[in-house]
Amino acid sequence: MLVCRNGRSDSLTLEGRLAAGRSVTVTVRDGVIAQIEARGSSEAVLAPAFVDPHVHLRTPGREDEETIASGTAAAAAGGYCAILAMPNTDPVVDSATVLASLQETARREGLIPVGFMASISKGLEGEELTELGELGDAGAAAFTDDGRPVVSAALLRRALQYAELTGRPLALHCEEPTLSRAGHMREGAVSAELGLGGWPALAESVMVERDLALAAHEERPLHLMHLSAGASVEALERAQAAGVAATAEVTPHHLVLTDEAIRSLDPNLKMNPPLSTASDRDVLVEALRSGTIACVATDHAPHSREEKDVPFEAAPFGVTGLETSFAALYTYLVEPGLISLETLLERMSAGPARAFGLPEPRLEVGARANLVLLDLEEEWTVREEEFRSRSANSWLLGQKLRGRVLQTVADGRLVYG
Repeated sequence: MLVCRNGRSDSLTLEGRLAAGRSVTVTVRDGVIAQIEARGSSEAVLAPAFVDPHVHLRTPGREDEETIASGTAAAAAGGYCAILAMPNTDPVVDSATVLASLQETARREGLIPVGFMASISKGLEGEELTELGELGDAGAAAFTDDGRPVVSAALLRRALQYAELTGRPLALHCEEPTLSRAGHMREGAVSAELGLGGWPALAESVMVERDLALAAHEERPLHLMHLSAGASVEALERAQAAGVAATAEVTPHHLVLTDEAIRSLDPNLKMNPPLSTASDRDVLVEALRSGTIACVATDHAPHSREEKDVPFEAAPFGVTGLETSFAALYTYLVEPGLISLETLLERMSAGPARAFGLPEPRLEVGARANLVLLDLEEEWTVREEEFRSRSANSWLLGQKLRGRVLQTVADGRLVYG
């Protein structure tokens, strides 16, 4: 299910302190953690590497924006040991043939392990199911029509039934398009003042309610992608309390920014779903802290400079995030005391892996080495020229962050640092 280019497993020694404070020296032999000794004096933090369940690699179709090679290099620089790629490419990943082609490319170019999701509906049109069983057998990591909601409740119900046979989860983009249509930002006081088309939070939360109700009826698991509204979180909490096997993710930009940022009219702040109010953001942060939302996902969505260098209303939705996610969340959540470092590390690593049935990165003897070394003291400025991604549509350009990835070990190999 996860593939990358072949490479010799490394023998390494890494020295750092655990998030809890104890200094250790970790010895990696042939790609496996062979020894952990309670010694060393490094101030850098050593932790399990990160897993991103929501990345757009733009391959096939828009290799000018990103490739498997550039996207996995960006992920390695961000501390990631595994990523999952979305199927809304050209052509769409809706057949075993397209999926196999991507897997073959990843075996040649992927610096870190990457899994590919397949679409729920053919062509992302929401009218006919893909061959979920065949795609599952071919190694699809999960199923999603990300970027588009599954509008037909009947189609989603059948998808839930068939997905159970594959052992792969459904990951859902929740949006009621008749409510969000013509919206460029979250509906509210700021959109009214700016005169921009508003996208109500209700457009997300009503679809979250519907999708959770279907999952409850079918007694099937599902994963909710990039939640942005407080009402969505409340619906998720109720469903989890009732026994629905639902997981969810939240992005760094929704945890840090609010719709007030749109006053700048910077097209790099236009994303789907749009930025929410401060009260919504507070609910998202608390849900991440409590574990109601167990995953941080970047929703890394590269766009060319030409596409984003237009007026806000004309710009496409989407921002990059692989190379800045940890530093952004450390700077804006951990340092102010909103969540602990240990919580952030877990939500960026084991949480996403667990939600998608992937191997959880572990810092223990005998585990495959998937590790990240972090300097929490380093301050750095986000600059376009330093990105390994082919695109630089980041909401953080020019900002100073604290906390930087020094080294990343993925699948037993040193891939960054």
